[in-house]
Amino acid sequence: MANAAPNGPTVRRPASTVRPRTLPAADGGAAARHAASVTSRALALLGTFDSEHSVQSLSAMARRANLPVATAHRLAGELVAWGGLEKLHGEYRVGQRIWRLGLLAPAQQNIAEVAAPFMQDVLFVTHNVVNLFILDGEEVLLVERMSGTGAGQPFRRVGARLPLHASAAGKIMLAYGAKDLFSAAARRLEPHTPRTITSPAVLAAEIERVRNSGYATTEEEAGPDNYGLAVPVFLPNNQLVAALGIVTRGRPVPVGSVVPVLNIAARGIARRLGVEHLPR
Repeated sequence: MANAAPNGPTVRRPASTVRPRTLPAADGGAAARHAASVTSRALALLGTFDSEHSVQSLSAMARRANLPVATAHRLAGELVAWGGLEKLHGEYRVGQRIWRLGLLAPAQQNIAEVAAPFMQDVLFVTHNVVNLFILDGEEVLLVERMSGTGAGQPFRRVGARLPLHASAAGKIMLAYGAKDLFSAAARRLEPHTPRTITSPAVLAAEIERVRNSGYATTEEEAGPDNYGLAVPVFLPNNQLVAALGIVTRGRPVPVGSVVPVLNIAARGIARRLGVEHLPR
């Protein structure tokens, strides 16, 4: 019969010779290429930021990175969740996590470490508490502070945040930072004391005064018995990186004698940062 089993014992193949099916090597290569492609696109998106494009819309980022808007939107969302980008009122800027990673680079130093010797000089000359602030979202972040036995108790600890409209450092950021920063701050003019600026028109006039004079002051605007003075710290490429200032109690800061001291220190900080942080 055609369907009958063949005569004789049945020969079975040893189990060891039966091998599982493996994926073609090309599949693993495709996965690696896909991962590299996603990474390169995310890096391209981050690479669109520079001193002239510190705040960007999604469409601008996509255009400069040569990416579809849908792809840029997905990657930007992942970068925001990770902390590499920050989103504010529909626009993006580099996040604090990128900044913190940058501080770990051997070729760079923490801006506070760079500024510390110059802040010591200001403390020695003025006998006032010296503060260094950077922009952090819609606030300024105190990253370094110098105080001596004759300077009195400081108002804030390192790591403290202050509103832009009620602090001298914040006014510096509004005067010399991204153009859309003022609009964001003007929507959040909470009063901290009876002397806090709460009118957008008054704040606009104050910021114009800061631009014209080159320094910012506060008089009991962030807290009672709290007077501040700050100047900008620019890199050699004119990028604003920080605000350097002093605070006093009981009396306004003597502008005429202190502003030149602060400006000398700010230029010293800028030179050190320019040498160590900018491409050569």
